[in-house]
Amino acid sequence: MRYQVIVSLSSDEIPKDKNRMFLSLIKYHITENDKQFFELLYAEGETKRKDFTFSLYMPECEFLMDTIKIPNKKIFLNFSTYDLFTGIQFYNAMINGQRKEYSYKGIIMKIEKIELKKEKTFMGKTAIFKSLSPCVVREHNDETNRDWFHSLDTDRGKTLFIENLKYQVLESIEDSIYDLEDIKISIIKNKEVKVKHYGIEVLANICVFEMEAKAYILEYLYKAGIGSFKSTGFGMLSTL
Repeated sequence: MRYQVIVSLSSDEIPKDKNRMFLSLIKYHITENDKQFFELLYAEGETKRKDFTFSLYMPECEFLMDTIKIPNKKIFLNFSTYDLFTGIQFYNAMINGQRKEYSYKGIIMKIEKIELKKEKTFMGKTAIFKSLSPCVVREHNDETNRDWFHSLDTDRGKTLFIENLKYQVLESIEDSIYDLEDIKISIIKNKEVKVKHYGIEVLANICVFEMEAKAYILEYLYKAGIGSFKSTGFGMLSTL
């Protein structure tokens, strides 16, 4: 399921850590609508994969030193999920939250409109994807608890990107184990960007790539998003 939510702002400037701001808005409205569902997603002490993603469209925005200028005080939140139940819960939360004020660091945010968007149907084994929000390739060291972030312009980045997405697919669709080795990716275009995320700068990738995989895997990644931090505003995909 895929939606677009129009959010109005009381200020024409927002923090550069914009994903954190909008995830806070999402969490607030989910909690107000169904606290049990919120606890299912964000149970304390648990790290649970969430099969949704989102991106932000900010028309005519300007990136300043510490903030982002939003001239028309309006941002389009695009949301996508592979899970039908999550999609219904999100929709209900946004509908019930329409025109209710939510304050984030002194900025009043209001949901003005929510619209269901048409989704792509996958029949073949290849697709060309474009990132609507930057894709993160993360390498985590369990012993040191440190992260490294990689560019898709490097061989290491491409290798980790495929390894990570195979793990992601397998964790959500157990039967995919028989089809994972058939996945192939070719990077067509990539631009490295640095994104402020929960106080740190994350190297990410605005990219176009071709993927070869079974249709159900293409559909899953299209709906759930791809890469690390996808449920916090990274890795949302569209098709070309």
